[in-house]
Amino acid sequence: MLRILTVIALMGLVAGACGGTAAPSPAAPSTAATVAASAAPTASPKPKDKVTLTGINSTELNLPTLVAIAKGYFAEENIELAEFVIGSSGTLRQAMIAKQYDFGLYAFVHIPIARLAGSPFKMVVQVHDQEIFGLIARTQLRDQVKSVRDLKGRKIGFTTPGSGTWALANVYLKKAGLDPDKDVELVSLGGDNSVFYTAMQSGRVDAIASFEPIGTKVIADGVGYYVLDAYAPGTAKEQLGADKADALGLATREDVIAAKPDLVKRMVNVQKKGLEQIKASSASALADLIMGNAQTAQHFQGYDKALVTKVIEHIKGGFGTGCLSRSGFDTEMKVALDYKLVSGPITFEQFADSQFAGSCP
Repeated sequence: MLRILTVIALMGLVAGACGGTAAPSPAAPSTAATVAASAAPTASPKPKDKVTLTGINSTELNLPTLVAIAKGYFAEENIELAEFVIGSSGTLRQAMIAKQYDFGLYAFVHIPIARLAGSPFKMVVQVHDQEIFGLIARTQLRDQVKSVRDLKGRKIGFTTPGSGTWALANVYLKKAGLDPDKDVELVSLGGDNSVFYTAMQSGRVDAIASFEPIGTKVIADGVGYYVLDAYAPGTAKEQLGADKADALGLATREDVIAAKPDLVKRMVNVQKKGLEQIKASSASALADLIMGNAQTAQHFQGYDKALVTKVIEHIKGGFGTGCLSRSGFDTEMKVALDYKLVSGPITFEQFADSQFAGSCP
């Protein structure tokens, strides 16, 4: 046996010395194989989800969305924002209850109102961590109206019944010892900021429940002055009992969360990216971003970059990370009950679905 193996080994050496055939190298792929491989189907990109988002013309409510549009965050989350509908919040709430829309930007009070009416709204990300609404009186009344109580007998403009402006106007008036139903006349002006402006300018109303950008515009043009500025140090604590509040956020319905949880998560991601950009940027840089985009600049028609910068500077400190605050909910719910803005309480778990944005103290 040893002899046979030796002979075989010697034959191998001879063959090698004589230039015998070497071990074959890996074969290059054939032309046919290359063509077949190139013809193999490739995964096509997933179609974008088309979404309509609703809101009112409030910079506090819309700024993360406007930043997201200008920065392309919707596309990054594979979402096509088909339309950003701006209107009066009470009307838009009814439309979302009727399932005409699935996503909307709302003030706190809309969630309990909708839920107590049988529609399971849920806040899924918080976009502003303090109350935003102030009271501005027309300039001609500066010597007569120096406090909220001095508004007795006056006409006060707000958007629509059941809205954030309606809610906070009621709170401020009642806290000052006034009865909103007897001591003042509340005038519904709808959701168009230009109507607020002309109503103040013409004297149709004596004061407005204000928000941005109309607040800064009215002040800058000398049409009005603050009787109560929600952002003035100490105001939130004095009026609401706490600085932090679940003031504004992105809402949807429970049926949408159940049917499209991934889409809800991506919509939340868009808002959180917008909030991160707001925190990381100066007011001037944000104004440049928004005014430099044709779509987002439309939301500030009649405003120059310097005025938009002032608007953002006024409210920038109120933007957070997107997490839903339990203490902020408690503040808002207590105010809503104490001032009879809603017919009954709801719990934090009914108010919010924090699986997407997280909860915080």
